[in-house]
Amino acid sequence: MTYIEFFNNVAIENVCACLTDVPQRVIYIGRDTGIIESKIKKYKRVFSDRGYSDIEFIPMEVEKDNLENAVSVLQKIVDTYPDCAFGITGGDEIALMAFGIVYERNRDKNIQIHRFNIAHNTICDCDKDGKTVFKTLPELTVEENIQLYGGDVLFGDVFSEHTYEWDFNEDFIKDIENIWNVCKGNVRLWNTQINVFSAAVKVGTLSEDKLTVIAKKSKIREELNKSNASYKIIRGIVAYLRKHGLLTDFNETVTELSLSFKNPQVRRCLVKAGQALEMKTFLVAKSLRDENGNKLYNDAVNGVFIDWDGRFHNDKEEGIYDTENEIDILLMHGIVPVFISCKNGIVDADELYKLNTVAYRFGGKYAKKVLVATSIPKDKESGKYLIQRARDMNIRLIMNVQDFKTDDIYKEKMKNLWR
Repeated sequence: MTYIEFFNNVAIENVCACLTDVPQRVIYIGRDTGIIESKIKKYKRVFSDRGYSDIEFIPMEVEKDNLENAVSVLQKIVDTYPDCAFGITGGDEIALMAFGIVYERNRDKNIQIHRFNIAHNTICDCDKDGKTVFKTLPELTVEENIQLYGGDVLFGDVFSEHTYEWDFNEDFIKDIENIWNVCKGNVRLWNTQINVFSAAVKVGTLSEDKLTVIAKKSKIREELNKSNASYKIIRGIVAYLRKHGLLTDFNETVTELSLSFKNPQVRRCLVKAGQALEMKTFLVAKSLRDENGNKLYNDAVNGVFIDWDGRFHNDKEEGIYDTENEIDILLMHGIVPVFISCKNGIVDADELYKLNTVAYRFGGKYAKKVLVATSIPKDKESGKYLIQRARDMNIRLIMNVQDFKTDDIYKEKMKNLWR
């Protein structure tokens, strides 16, 4: 089978057909074969990783605003490849008009025409012959989605700042619920305490397994002062963490603080103030099912650390700095990406701009954007401004999640984020 796609700058429109049923070749019709070839390299990587390295990707140029030229190019394709399936999801008006002319001239040939409604993950049989060449609806993983748009996800171990693939065993899920239960009781105090733990890990001496830290309180205060935070031990929070085994040891003297974490995954959750909210939101998203009992979001990743150009540079040796961003949670519903930013404290408008920029870069017009927050003051001018800016930027807000009485309320909020 030969797919013909009218090239579009939105990556998913160029490959959605290939994701449903892999063809022998794909021909991209566009104005600049140089640009098309640069994009093809990214598409090839995704399909090669899926085990389809033998797909032939062919760029084919048509002249700008030249209907006669476009008709000629398309007619040659139809004459050369009798098994054509044309995708009209993307493309400009002249190219689509030219295709209409070619289709009418070749009604005796078995030309298939289809269009994807990406927002609703449906396929339209445009030639109305009751047949489509596709077997399934398209799906992407989080990593594939980022790669299609030219980036890459940077992975690391549990102690790194990069994306970590969590082990969601039964015991750890229980740990997350316990962490969230104490966090939501007072998010401000939780942030204060976790900031102290984080600073201690940065400036203290770690054990060989990196689970025990001993730090000078003076050094902790110096580290906290960099972000205008203060040293404070919230006894109730520490007692709760010890009771539930999340901290296996805690000791404070006049000059030193020492503490031990249950395991590496718990440590990662207790040295970043916003991690508790992220993990709870992540668990809720992963638990959602559709009417057939299938996962509502076919892929979900927490702490998605993105390198923008997919090429890693050594800034000291090359003098080139990587552009990197972290998205707290990225969900995939089929081929629709949902970018979620979780804020467990004060939120300013810059967060909205960051979320909007990254989502558009790696999802284009189909990206869904969500801000999950615990501390947006709806009755104050700052809160009203933030809510209005989010509305203007098509960013959905899920506010005051710490007050949700049950998980069902949270699930109801999250099940339609992809729509």
